[in-house]
Amino acid sequence: MSTAIPHIYRYAYASQIAANDRGRPQLSLATSNSDLTQPHFFDGRARAPRELGQMLYTLSDVVRTHFFKQIPALLDPVVTSNESLLRLEGFSGCAGVYARVDLPRESFSGETFGRGTTNVDFNQPMRNALMRLRDGEDVDFAVGKDEVVLSKGGAATVEKKVKLPLRWIKGFSEVQNYQPQLDLKFEISAPEALRFIRSLPKSSRPKLISYAVSSGRGLRLSQRPARGSVRFSGTHRVKILEPLLPQAKSLRVWADDESGTSAWEVVLPSGGFFLMLSPETHRGFSGEGQALSALANPVSDETLAAVRAQLTWGSLIDADQVAQTLSLTPAEVSRALAALGTRGLAGFDIGAGQYFHRELPFNLDQVESMQPRLKNARKLIEAGGIKFLGTQSGKLRYGVPGSNTTHIVRLSDEEEDDCTCPWFSRYQGQRGPCKHVLAARIQDEIRTGETAE
Repeated sequence: MSTAIPHIYRYAYASQIAANDRGRPQLSLATSNSDLTQPHFFDGRARAPRELGQMLYTLSDVVRTHFFKQIPALLDPVVTSNESLLRLEGFSGCAGVYARVDLPRESFSGETFGRGTTNVDFNQPMRNALMRLRDGEDVDFAVGKDEVVLSKGGAATVEKKVKLPLRWIKGFSEVQNYQPQLDLKFEISAPEALRFIRSLPKSSRPKLISYAVSSGRGLRLSQRPARGSVRFSGTHRVKILEPLLPQAKSLRVWADDESGTSAWEVVLPSGGFFLMLSPETHRGFSGEGQALSALANPVSDETLAAVRAQLTWGSLIDADQVAQTLSLTPAEVSRALAALGTRGLAGFDIGAGQYFHRELPFNLDQVESMQPRLKNARKLIEAGGIKFLGTQSGKLRYGVPGSNTTHIVRLSDEEEDDCTCPWFSRYQGQRGPCKHVLAARIQDEIRTGETAE
């Protein structure tokens, strides 16, 4: 399978900071879509230009960086607009770091004009100009351009031909499945956070595991785990937050002890910057397999369509309210939202504990085809030979054919599924289910469906 797909970003103009017709400097982010008609997403005045510039610059650092190998990654982030806020998201070239900038409406004196999601052009001249923004200036901010008309002769456009790594695209579908599992571990003041970040080494050995440990009012770095500590890999991945902290209010650190995933949220007066790290520097989110269970046991098309119709570009989706409207259970709605997240149609706001609507400008209809474990599980189903072995200690037992042996899979709604295969023994479910667990889950859906009939 190809590791990348050709992709062309098409922009009617290049993002820039230049004087507008009102005589004020204006940060204009160019938006991209296939037919070159540019939606006019937003036009307003930044209340804190320096913070805005620094957040966008740090986001561009993430999407232009491959944190595991010295490989250039010139990938553009995506922006989602609605009446409440602007969100910009992106992945590092290695797909091991996810970053998001949240800019609430209060960050601007202006009005949101559009709803939707698209790419935005982040070029080097614009990056350089971001660092020159200063508070006290009247800086306008526009996303998209109103009434862009392209002649048949082809008005000047900006095209960037890139190879989008499949791991980068898959990462968007995976990362939403991690965030609901994260717990808030620390919240420290910005000065303490800056002291901690500055203490981190600028470079990190690829497989070295570090721990953030509580120390007085702040944190310290340790190579040994301690009670309540946060495990992370790649100090240089966290150090990228350093420029944001002098003007920040606080730093929140989230973690999932089981998977080893962590998230570092910088809270600023005018918005927030969210950085999520894969369990290890050399592991991208794309290979973790957290979305596989949702793909193996999909929600019905009718339920998905009904829940999707309720999204309406909401900055936060109230699952209980959607459940009441559709006469579904909150659990059914949560499953549907998780499934929509795997298709790039929903993101997750960890601070609010709710999903938000956005539609990534990539073709994610074939997400399943990019999942080799799920494809192999379906091959096991097609080959036959999977046997239901009954129930033991409250768990359903299945025999699933393997290489010269039969693996025993145990399924449980209360605990983690497990399998006797070497792959599961190695990762213990931390990288999602193995192909045998997936096959057993699918087979169990088939079996219980036949029993119900």
